[in-house]
Amino acid sequence: MREDDSNDLRDSIIWSNVLGLLASWIVWNPFQDAVYTYWQIFLYALGATPAIITLIAAVSELTLSLARIPGGYLADKIGRRTLIVTMTYVIAVSYLLMFFAKSWQEILIINVVMNTALFYQPALDALIADSFPKKARGRGFALLSTIPSIVAIASPYLAYLFISKHGIVEGTRRLFLLAFISGLIAATIRVLSLKETVSSDERLSRNVFSDFVQDYRTVLRHITKKMKVVIIVCILFSLTNGLTYLIQLFALNYLGISEGYWALVQTIVFILNLLLVYPCSFIVDRIGRKLPLMIGSLTLLTSIILLVYAPVGPVANPYILASLGISSISFSFFSSALPAIQADLLPSEYRGRGYAIIMLMDSVSLATGEILSGIIYDTLGPRSPFSLAAIVCVILTIVSLKTPETIKSKE
Repeated sequence: MREDDSNDLRDSIIWSNVLGLLASWIVWNPFQDAVYTYWQIFLYALGATPAIITLIAAVSELTLSLARIPGGYLADKIGRRTLIVTMTYVIAVSYLLMFFAKSWQEILIINVVMNTALFYQPALDALIADSFPKKARGRGFALLSTIPSIVAIASPYLAYLFISKHGIVEGTRRLFLLAFISGLIAATIRVLSLKETVSSDERLSRNVFSDFVQDYRTVLRHITKKMKVVIIVCILFSLTNGLTYLIQLFALNYLGISEGYWALVQTIVFILNLLLVYPCSFIVDRIGRKLPLMIGSLTLLTSIILLVYAPVGPVANPYILASLGISSISFSFFSSALPAIQADLLPSEYRGRGYAIIMLMDSVSLATGEILSGIIYDTLGPRSPFSLAAIVCVILTIVSLKTPETIKSKE
């Protein structure tokens, strides 16, 4: 590819990639989200204890985070498209394997395979960034996340329709089959539409493996020197999320809320996340990163306290709704402020490797919280993980006060 042609490509939107990814997510996301609406209850019905349920989540999370590190390098070495289209088929087939799975042990093995295949995520992010000119990237990422999310609003009720008619196990299995079929369609759409954004000359000239370890050491030194407080915030936030992972099992099995009400709450949370993400991101850009992180910490603490004191029975309904509704505010602030402050503090030449390191730290923290929550849930009682999460969240709130501000409000 000539340099002039390459520059022209980067200055324009590659619509085949944009429309292809958009179409594939619209087809696939509703069924993927539906699968996980009652995921923990499904595993529990297969004989998995709370500790096993969290172990499956933790192993899956760690597998994914480790896979992303070589995945980012491969995205530069062999290109974006090949990884994306190939692994999309693998993930689709993984849902078919789960359809036939008879035990939680088989589900665990399949999840490891699925999350290993997700090593193409850095390639996907890179393809999206490559497909939009710099001045349109923010809107591009927003477009590609928002429209499929709107379509997926119906996912909780789709899941409820299947489990109310066929039972939790058989209903979830049928959703696996739909996720497999829609995944094949999505993969085929990507085969037909996606175009490579890295030229063959660029790929061949990159010896990305020669300095693998040294490159990561350099970035790790920068992170530990310049981003200590931010990293502590990330770790505490992920640990808190891990400790509250069993909220679905807690709400449905312990508090006794109905499957229909859970579907309603999940739908409301979907809508709130869509409504809040843009106002919260606007606030983060206008007034800075520190205050939104503090607000996110306080709202997260409030949502956890509501879970700790939620009564058993139908009277728990408003507690669950209020808790998850308030957590949407926390999620929206954190999902805007944390990536922004990370980008502020990571030089552009470090960002790819820096994100991989930070995501690995987050995943280890999240997995640790998940495993702890399962053990504590089994041994000390269902409320115990949420009580510990509240304590960790208090520490998170205090540390958030020490977060460096990286943008002035007038900017």
